[in-house]
Amino acid sequence: MLRGLIKNKKGVTLLELTVAVAIFSVIILSTTQIFKMVLDGQRNAIAAQNIQESMRYAFEVVSKEIRMAQKGSGGECNGLNNNIYLTENGVAMGNELYFKNYIGECVKYYLDLGRIKIDRGINSGYITPDEISVTSLVFFVVDSVGINQSKVTMVMDVEAAGKEMHKQTMKIQTTISSRYYE
Repeated sequence: MLRGLIKNKKGVTLLELTVAVAIFSVIILSTTQIFKMVLDGQRNAIAAQNIQESMRYAFEVVSKEIRMAQKGSGGECNGLNNNIYLTENGVAMGNELYFKNYIGECVKYYLDLGRIKIDRGINSGYITPDEISVTSLVFFVVDSVGINQSKVTMVMDVEAAGKEMHKQTMKIQTTISSRYYE
């Protein structure tokens, strides 16, 4: 009779318990890893969005002023050829852009300490926030007043500050055409 009772007892063996714990552990670890990947993706997307929002403001400021630039009479703002735009070395490409704005001020855009700076003599300041680092800024100028429309192309490398694993970098480019016509 005792033998019959022992045979009919249903129980969990140590092997069954070990397999169940192993399967449960794999499921929990997989779920945790997927959750971590989703959070990292969300952080990267937010960092990219912050870069785009910050640079959208900077592009609006720069674009408005570049579009309204005037043909100069030579000098520091426009060079000797009565151009609208001038880079720091007088060629079609450079890291600094000079021009005369619509109220006659000499304006200079350049990269300073990882931020884009605007200089109008007495009035100067940064147009990009601290959270965004501009690592490279190049202006390409096509200044052909009277033949074609003058234009400036800005190319920059931008990255969001933060942890190294969540750092976003972007290469951004825009072309702005002048509204000055002869």
